[in-house]
Amino acid sequence: MSRKGKRILVMLVIIIILVAIVIGANIFVQNQKIERLDISIGYGKTDTIITKTIITKELEDRFGKLVSKQRKDIVGKDIEDFLMGKPYVEKAQVYHTLKGVLKIEIMQRQPVLRIYTHRQKQYYIDREGKIIEIKNNEATDVLVVSGYIDINASILKKGLIDTINIKDKKGLEKTLAKTFLIAQRLQSDSILNYQIDQIYLNKDGSFDLIPKIGNYVIKIDEEGDLETQFTKLSYLYKESFTRIGWDNYCVVDLRYKNQVVCTKKSQINPQDEQEQTTVINKE
Repeated sequence: MSRKGKRILVMLVIIIILVAIVIGANIFVQNQKIERLDISIGYGKTDTIITKTIITKELEDRFGKLVSKQRKDIVGKDIEDFLMGKPYVEKAQVYHTLKGVLKIEIMQRQPVLRIYTHRQKQYYIDREGKIIEIKNNEATDVLVVSGYIDINASILKKGLIDTINIKDKKGLEKTLAKTFLIAQRLQSDSILNYQIDQIYLNKDGSFDLIPKIGNYVIKIDEEGDLETQFTKLSYLYKESFTRIGWDNYCVVDLRYKNQVVCTKKSQINPQDEQEQTTVINKE
């Protein structure tokens, strides 16, 4: 046999050995038992709604006990699809480690709104606009929306609320889109995020904001420039209310250009408008 032929033969033998090693290693890995289940859940800025205990039980109900099963009997994609079918799961990733650990990483959805409909139904809306029906007693500290608001079957089927082209939307879909936009704007302001507790939808379709502290309502123009209105409100909390207090007023109206109109509580003659109303200019 020529020298060249011998080299080719040696290379073939080496390749066969390597293939055999890879196949053997793969068989060994696939037959490896799961020694431990490691579940981690990211909550972002929201409260805990789902827990490791809840996820473990739901996995056992669907797939049986995962620990002690062979790796080949566990399909990570099936587990991911199962978890993504859960209303409170935003992301799920499943993978194995060489030490026999089955790792499951979950990101919980982050609600920004809790809607109480006039039909006594409750829903969360998460930061992506996903509608989540509340069936248990789970609760997280987010903005509450109440009043003359609802979520109908067609919106539930869509499963998502967006703020794209709000002016082109109609009816309930438009109302929900405006509500979601208001919540997003409030949440993005470091002061208002901690001051406002509730959004109330009036029968005429207008919105009021209800603060966490103080017995007054805040009037907004939901069709107007929310950024400007909320900038005025943030200024009011930071500069004016720290000096004059908010207990003196029953209404804070943001619907006027470059000013905030604050109506005093009825401690005087209600006909005396000059005494009853304070105008705080914000140029």
